[in-house]
Amino acid sequence: MEYDAFVQSLMASLPEGTVMDNPGGGTSTVMWCDGERICYKRGRGSRLYVDLRHLYEGYRQHSGRRMTTNDLKAMNPAVFDTKQNGHNCHCTFLFMALQRMGIVGAIQGAGGAGSPFWVSLPAG
Repeated sequence: MEYDAFVQSLMASLPEGTVMDNPGGGTSTVMWCDGERICYKRGRGSRLYVDLRHLYEGYRQHSGRRMTTNDLKAMNPAVFDTKQNGHNCHCTFLFMALQRMGIVGAIQGAGGAGSPFWVSLPAG
């Protein structure tokens, strides 16, 4: 899927107010999406922002194989790794977005050391 189609699908699948159950517990609520960035809130906590291009790159680089939270952190730690000034939450947000878009099925793994969350991406 090309970038523009990815953005259109994401925006159609995650309208403002969409509430998703996080695989590790709690919820994420979509606050807004302007076609370049998406803002979501984890539970009652802070608002988090992520560029759609970063989400797309995660999707594209792992197309046709399994993608784990560890893979995303290694690919772009400044976005996906809290220890590198990113946010671990962006990993599971991408997984939930892909699920809502109908690209992946269940989110697997326990979300801890030795068993990170992961999804299986189809080729394309």
